[in-house]
Amino acid sequence: MAVPKYDIIVVGAGPGGCACAALLQKWGMKTLLLEKNDRVGGKALNMHKDGFTYELWPVLATPMLDTKFHEVANELGVEIKMSEIVPALKGGGFLYRPPKSKKYESFNLVPPFMIPEMLTKEETEEVNRLFSDMAALTPTEMDALDDVNFHDFLCRYNVPRSVYTFLAVFINILFLAPIDLASASEMAKTMNDFTTKLGSAYFIGGQAQLFETFMKAFKRDGGELRLRTRVERIIVEDGQVQGVYTDKGAFKAPIVVSNAGIQPTVLKLVGEEHFDKGYANHIRGLIPSMGLMGSRYFLDKVVFEDNTYVIYSDDCVWDMEDYMKAKAGEIPKDMIIIVFNPQGFDPNLAPEGKQVLLTATVCVADPKMKNTKQWADALDEHVTRFNPEIRKHIIRREDYTTADVSRVTRDSVVPGQGGECIGLGQIVGQCGQYKPSPSAPIQGLFYVGVDSGGYGVGIHHATESAVNVAPIVLRYHQTH
Repeated sequence: MAVPKYDIIVVGAGPGGCACAALLQKWGMKTLLLEKNDRVGGKALNMHKDGFTYELWPVLATPMLDTKFHEVANELGVEIKMSEIVPALKGGGFLYRPPKSKKYESFNLVPPFMIPEMLTKEETEEVNRLFSDMAALTPTEMDALDDVNFHDFLCRYNVPRSVYTFLAVFINILFLAPIDLASASEMAKTMNDFTTKLGSAYFIGGQAQLFETFMKAFKRDGGELRLRTRVERIIVEDGQVQGVYTDKGAFKAPIVVSNAGIQPTVLKLVGEEHFDKGYANHIRGLIPSMGLMGSRYFLDKVVFEDNTYVIYSDDCVWDMEDYMKAKAGEIPKDMIIIVFNPQGFDPNLAPEGKQVLLTATVCVADPKMKNTKQWADALDEHVTRFNPEIRKHIIRREDYTTADVSRVTRDSVVPGQGGECIGLGQIVGQCGQYKPSPSAPIQGLFYVGVDSGGYGVGIHHATESAVNVAPIVLRYHQTH
């Protein structure tokens, strides 16, 4: 039997893979998209159960205006339906507990990112100076911040502790990185997006509906999507991609674009024997983002009217010291708590009168992380203390861990990695000029997704990567 032949094979139908495959097919290349799960979306895939539609965990899509989502949709000629709710301005925000207080102060994401009553006039002026300076950075100045962590950058300003805590927690949940490792350039670019393009988007029908829409265009243009098809090996002969082996057979193509993560691609799917030893060692040494774990609460009553909240205090900030404690098995006494209500954006995502809440907290990325039940129970105590009504109306609680994240998305090929929330950590040495190139040192092999080709937050980061990587692949195709 002849082996099916394509111009391009895309491995993985996560946000980056879906957008990249759809663009390449639109531009005339015969494209095959392979996905091991039974649906597209990767870390943003939708679940449907008992009348509920929901993500497996909170999924960020930042920013909301003038996005790469719109750029891809316009290129494909499709319409994307986004919730009109703006969590940065209505129905969501941050709850901060000041020191020695049991009361939380509520504020939303409007510069200077604190309600006026929490800051003095001088403090407000200093915070405004910080954000004005970030907005005015030249490209050269931004590049210089690739070598600076955000803690050190923030120490150039005399901001109050409450603002430092907010920005640290902001980094912890946006980038899943400690503040003293997170890249200042990455944070500056992202904060500029927040202040000019609003906060986070949510798509009608669930976050993965965006990628389902991209897939409709992909199929319309002649692309082939194969679900439940696990890629076991990327075939390389004499330094040139030849195709892939899967659990459903072999497929040929002179170009493979991997959305499986740069470490699983190099160290497992291709095999480090095909790479220069220095390159393989560099890839092995890259650091993942931190992990996310939490619970899904299915409730017989709507008990949470708002859309999303981040609940925190000064004791919640994650720096390297906190990360090392968690890695050693210590559970934080005071957790960062994320509570996300999908139906606050789209009421049709839950049966009438019922609700599903997605909760999360920061943790290590290790899919073999120990004492996960204790972590989940500790988070449950925090969440239900914040809103006791939740526990009274639980139909069921489903916990998820870094092992689940790895199982659904990224194979673990390096000890302690695989359960990362995002992919590569957006830290000093891995962002901006130090971000891995989308072009592998093997003819015809490319990477797409948050590990290369973009910057920013969540699924927008991955989609931006596709927008940047797809033209590189097109040029390679045209010249070879």
